[in-house]
Amino acid sequence: MRKAVFWDFDGTLTDGQPTWRRCLVLALGEGASRYGVVEDKLRPYLKNRFPWHPDGDPTLTGDAFWACLAARFQEAYEALGVPGPLAAEAAGRVRGIVQEEKLYRVRPEAPGALMACAFKGYKNYILTNNFPEWEGVLERLKLRHYFAGVVNSGTAGMAKPDVRIFRKAEEVANFPARIWMVGDNPIADIQGAKGAGWGTVHITKPGYPHSGADYTVQSLDEIPKLL
Repeated sequence: MRKAVFWDFDGTLTDGQPTWRRCLVLALGEGASRYGVVEDKLRPYLKNRFPWHPDGDPTLTGDAFWACLAARFQEAYEALGVPGPLAAEAAGRVRGIVQEEKLYRVRPEAPGALMACAFKGYKNYILTNNFPEWEGVLERLKLRHYFAGVVNSGTAGMAKPDVRIFRKAEEVANFPARIWMVGDNPIADIQGAKGAGWGTVHITKPGYPHSGADYTVQSLDEIPKLL
């Protein structure tokens, strides 16, 4: 019997990753202090219109994906007083910065959890809403070999929680009889997967509201015992 576990990435296999706000501050360099651009000030301008947001365009891939985000980033900079030419230049630099593997922190228990699931007969896959070049980050973090395949919104042209990306994932995994989604986002990961008829595991922190997942955990090493 074919069995599969699809893992989200940011906030699931990692417990620290570069937020878009942090990347925008880094991309601006010395201009960040000159114009008072800090992460908290950027927050209101980056809440929507990303390709995976409800008001975004999930069909965007490749350069079109980045053109959309660069325009969004430039708007955010300019709203905080950064001159247009500098804002445009910094917005273009974000693409490279977010791909720097040193900004990501993989959960220490992740490799063990992935190997334990494989030992139990599951194939591991990634299902992520992410930028088009994201799989290169997975390679540089020395994690790619744990996964039989990757489904990424930035190349698939659809995003969680849209049921179509879950159907695409089923196809990639050759339609397993048993399939689980592990993620930290209660809407994109948990509700999306439940809508597709998958089993769900929500990794979260103590005290957070229950998402309706089949299982809720605080550490990845709990997961192989549940499946």
